Amino acid sequence: MSGISDHYGTGEANRKATPRMEATHVMEVAQLLLSLIHSWGLDPHLDKVCETQLGLLRPMVPISYGVLSKGGYMSLMLPTWQNTITVPPAESSVLPASTQAALADQIRLDTLTKLFTARLHWELSTTLTSNHLLAMVAMSNTLMSMNMASFLPEMERTKKLHRQATRVSASWTTEDEHEELYTQQQAQIKQGWSLLSTHHCFLLPDKIDALEPRNFKRPQVEMMARRWQHHCIEIREAAQQILLGELGRMGKKGRKQLVENWAQFLPLYTQQEPIAQQPPTPSQPNTPGVGGIPQLAASVEHQVEEEFEEEEEEVIRKPSSLAELKRKQACAVILLGVIGAEFGQDISIEASGDKQQQQSKRATDQRRKSSVVEGFGIGNNNLARLTSMALTHLLLAPPTPKLPAFTPLRRAAIDLIGRGFTVWEPYLDVSKVLLGLLEMCCDSSRLIPSLNYKLPLTPQADACRTARHALRLIATARPAAFITTMAREVARFNTLQQNAQTLSTPLTQSVLYRAKREILQCVEMLIDKMQTDIANLLVEVMDITLHCVDATELKNKPLQDVCPAICKFNQVSHCFGTRRIAVGASNGHLAIYELRHNKCQMIPAHTNPVTALAFSPDGKFLVSYASGDNRLSFWQTSTGMFGLGQSQTRCIKGYSTAPIPDVARLNPMRLAKLIWINNRTVTLMLADGSETRFNV
Repeated sequence: MSGISDHYGTGEANRKATPRMEATHVMEVAQLLLSLIHSWGLDPHLDKVCETQLGLLRPMVPISYGVLSKGGYMSLMLPTWQNTITVPPAESSVLPASTQAALADQIRLDTLTKLFTARLHWELSTTLTSNHLLAMVAMSNTLMSMNMASFLPEMERTKKLHRQATRVSASWTTEDEHEELYTQQQAQIKQGWSLLSTHHCFLLPDKIDALEPRNFKRPQVEMMARRWQHHCIEIREAAQQILLGELGRMGKKGRKQLVENWAQFLPLYTQQEPIAQQPPTPSQPNTPGVGGIPQLAASVEHQVEEEFEEEEEEVIRKPSSLAELKRKQACAVILLGVIGAEFGQDISIEASGDKQQQQSKRATDQRRKSSVVEGFGIGNNNLARLTSMALTHLLLAPPTPKLPAFTPLRRAAIDLIGRGFTVWEPYLDVSKVLLGLLEMCCDSSRLIPSLNYKLPLTPQADACRTARHALRLIATARPAAFITTMAREVARFNTLQQNAQTLSTPLTQSVLYRAKREILQCVEMLIDKMQTDIANLLVEVMDITLHCVDATELKNKPLQDVCPAICKFNQVSHCFGTRRIAVGASNGHLAIYELRHNKCQMIPAHTNPVTALAFSPDGKFLVSYASGDNRLSFWQTSTGMFGLGQSQTRCIKGYSTAPIPDVARLNPMRLAKLIWINNRTVTLMLADGSETRFNV
């Protein structure tokens, strides 16, 4: 460092040079690490891309790797492995003996280097494979997200651009030419990092098995599960990618065996029972398992396929301490949650198919025994129920010293509830889950300025972002369940609001009040992405929307300005003058919201879903149309003298309309629209372009 300081000088110049030096050293370390880890020789095309576009360096000699344990011990792989590899001798030549010996040594070294970097490197240890894959995938994905993240020197890149420019026709302008080439090269570099990540995450095991079957040390699923919600986002995404790739590669038998091995560690969560309440005792050689799940004993080893033996022996080993048992339990929750969320539906379908095929009693008994460990669906509910209980407990349990509020384990549970909601839903209290997620999202605007920046987040902001993502996954997976549950909670809130004097805590402290912005964003997202599903729940959606928007805003602005998303539906109309909102329901009823009195009136109007409705400009009339009834009706809404008393809406005129062809009904959102020409005349516009006028 002294030489560098002397070169750059002291004072201001030195301070300016330091960031540049640090950036250079970081890139040099990244280049060295990726060059040593990459599996050279397995894919010639990828190797060429790595050398010519990404700037990786092919190793000249095989190196030794080591692993540091938590206790500070180092396991080092020494180069003695080279003695067991035979290299074919070089062909005899007229060269002197000393030259031939040197040439043979060089050939042997080159051969060993090629063998090591391509295959032997990945046949050493599951821990090494796991760490190296994590580093490779995480760094490749990070560099892929950057612009022109290549290790090629700037001068060489400029020369390449210049050479490419000379081949292009001279009619182009210089600026356009360089811009085009720069964009093209940038896309090639991004594609190169993508190829590198995909190769190591998904293709590497099969390529090595093709050279040397069953010697590849597969990544440890336990290590990846523990890093499912790592505090570093790049490591987190890489671990998720690798774990899902490994689970998919091992197939249904492998996943079933993995579930059997880890199910015994699944903690039986209740609201009062913490994780790892009791360590295993010698009198209980098998840790308390999930009801119906066969305890793992030595006989299990005979059921395991040869290719899984090494990894499964590691998992079968019983925890030797309370701390290790806690780690096993936390890992079991995440691992079973991942398998249930990503593969639960497939396993459930397979299970139901097997039941139909197997008729004998013995097969049925075997089916009943194994369905517990591989069935995450509704039919085989034991494991799914217990896993969902564990995930829900981690979400809703109050913070304690043993289980703080914002930990990677809680974050993983939140993430997996969102990912596998369709599997866990039958066993969840959906209201509690949604309110628990909303509780974490209440301060999202303060905690997360922008989700687009992958900046280091505080644990609270990270949990908030994960909960937001889980909410959106749940809403899109089960829009009807999300809308009806939130509408029910809004109705409860409104009832409590009417009796606010009797409450001990103000309603402004409730989750439903503080999370208004988040709820409205979810509803708007559903309207944008799943209009057809939401069209059947418009009254519930309007209940939620009116709860979330500011009531004073609706006094000064029309609904179109306050919440434009819901005004996309032709079944919604707002009269700004009379402060009424009308919504046409899928059961043919009309919901009339009186914003002045905060009340809603339901009117049976049609026998089929309402297709469109609209208030007249003066607000005296409401027209509704149902294409299923082929009927258009005019309604008059009146109140008592001076606006007092209960409003009464009555039908004053009805018209029969021409039937709509079935082809036109394919897009119900654009089926028909009602436009008032004046206070007495309305035009019915159909999707085929026809227009019909009706008078009150």
